[in-house]
Amino acid sequence: MSAPAFRTVQADSAEVAALKAKSNLASVSLGSKIISFSDEFFAEASNLLKDEEAVFLPEEFTDRGKWMDGWETRRHNKNYDWTIIQLGYAGSIFGLDIDTSHFTGNHAPVVSIEGANASEADVVSGKAQFEEILPKVNMNPGSHHYFVYEAPTKVYTHLRVNNYPDGGIARLRVYGQVVPQTVVVNSDGLVDLAFVGNGGRAVACSNQHFCSPSNLVLPGRGKTMGDGWETRRSRTPNHNDWAILKLGIPGFVEKVEFDTKQFCGNFPPLVTLHGTVSSEDIPADDARWTEIIGGVPLTADAQHYFGSTGPKDVAFTHVKFTMYPDGGIKRIRINGRPATA
Repeated sequence: MSAPAFRTVQADSAEVAALKAKSNLASVSLGSKIISFSDEFFAEASNLLKDEEAVFLPEEFTDRGKWMDGWETRRHNKNYDWTIIQLGYAGSIFGLDIDTSHFTGNHAPVVSIEGANASEADVVSGKAQFEEILPKVNMNPGSHHYFVYEAPTKVYTHLRVNNYPDGGIARLRVYGQVVPQTVVVNSDGLVDLAFVGNGGRAVACSNQHFCSPSNLVLPGRGKTMGDGWETRRSRTPNHNDWAILKLGIPGFVEKVEFDTKQFCGNFPPLVTLHGTVSSEDIPADDARWTEIIGGVPLTADAQHYFGSTGPKDVAFTHVKFTMYPDGGIKRIRINGRPATA
């Protein structure tokens, strides 16, 4: 089977901007992990999955050589090196960023990627069937390499990154859409309709100066203030900032949670939540938004729970969270009943 059609695009292109609005399926924040590797003599393969950009510390060395923020194998491999990644959630891939930042005389000169849809047990035992999704492509030193697929790929659970013949890669970003294999149900029997593991994602926002609204639907409560959504300080009277989430599962909203963990001097003092029904990724400008949660105050570093005051018989596809006037929030949970079983 031949690899799906793709094209190389420039870092400053609109196509890359659109890619970055997708979920990074290879993110450690989504639970992605390294299953196995051929070698990681100089630097661990797990660095490929870090959310933060790679850094370079000129004076930092380990007992094996120069410390590098990426995956780096030893020299003089007669074949090639590889590592297998288990994606946090199965998904369809729209594009890739293979990043060799800070790897100059030691970068991987050629890379290819394969995908499989299989259980972890089959991958570990070698029974999983991998197929090529990116043929051998040349890598430049210290560069981002963006590839966009002409159409989304099939659904994959694991990727195998091949490094010819050896060297370093800083990060791998796998931009795509989570395709739930099972619905994640809460202990109270409700479903977080916006959770990334259920296919939810941020599709638009007014501002993301400090960090992206994509973080709002991630698992857990995060590690730092940097993995929430935070806008710049506003100076305009009556200002507000907003983010639109496309629900992975359209449904009837019953309860919501707004979590301001670690947002202490910069949490929004007042917020609202509205819902709409749309067949588009981003609802039209004239979309009709229905109130789910009226203006409610938030406090610093706390989980806030509210019951929906909106209609009980409308299966929303999107929600719009608005902050007055601005600020930051860690997570949003939209708990309810799916519109279909």
